[in-house]
Amino acid sequence: MSSASPFRRSAPDVPRVRGAQWIRTLLVDPARFAGFWSAVTIPFLLLGMVVAGMAAQQSSLFAGLVVANVVALRVGHGYNRE
Repeated sequence: MSSASPFRRSAPDVPRVRGAQWIRTLLVDPARFAGFWSAVTIPFLLLGMVVAGMAAQQSSLFAGLVVANVVALRVGHGYNRE
């Protein structure tokens, strides 16, 4: 009869992440997440500005949001593609 407990494990089940995988897990994946969802939400802000007539009044803000949307599209392009 064995005295080993089925509830105790000698090694943790969590895989260790090293090197480039660590950088991807810590930096790249959250950036893609943020970029993707920013690219989804920024057009609604732009549309609201156009409808409210604020696009002409605050053209620098509007242009900045357009540039931010392009950057977010590029950063978030590979999100959830695995």
